[in-house]
Amino acid sequence: FSFNASGQLAKALVYFPFKGLDVVRSYVVPANPNSAAQQTQRGHMTDAVDEWHTAGYTDEDRSAWNRLAGTLGAGLSGFNAMVRSFINEEVAGGIWTREADAVISAVGAAGFTVNITKVSAGLVPLIRWGVSPTFMPNNQVFVDQTGNDWESVLAGLNASTLYYFTVDVGVAGATFGRMGIYTQRTT
Repeated sequence: FSFNASGQLAKALVYFPFKGLDVVRSYVVPANPNSAAQQTQRGHMTDAVDEWHTAGYTDEDRSAWNRLAGTLGAGLSGFNAMVRSFINEEVAGGIWTREADAVISAVGAAGFTVNITKVSAGLVPLIRWGVSPTFMPNNQVFVDQTGNDWESVLAGLNASTLYYFTVDVGVAGATFGRMGIYTQRTT
């Protein structure tokens, strides 16, 4: 015989539909271990989420993180891509370096200027660019303009071409930071 039921019975049995079938199983209280490893991972997650909220990411920065997430093939959002990068750096024993607020200016037929916000001094950020979001073979360093402003002037580019660029600093597992993938079309 068969009957339709859902819910629990005296914390002993649970009835529920599964793939079109009415099934029953014993009631199980899920384990929520408070292990040291779990607490460490929760700490990484908390740090990463705090970084997302305090980094001062602009709408353009968030769009760039979303564009990066789209290249990772894992169905991630920009938030998830940033959190993943941050946690990977902490797990590797490194220190995340904050970079944000990419501003593009002086757009011309042969190039454009990119400014970012990163603490002055310390490691020098590197801009990587190309005509594909997954292949950016060109790179150059930023110049510290003081006051946490870094600038890179991209020159010698092709006119009327859409360029993709990203910024990173340091070495993963030591001191590292990155930004999403931005776009700019030359005139």
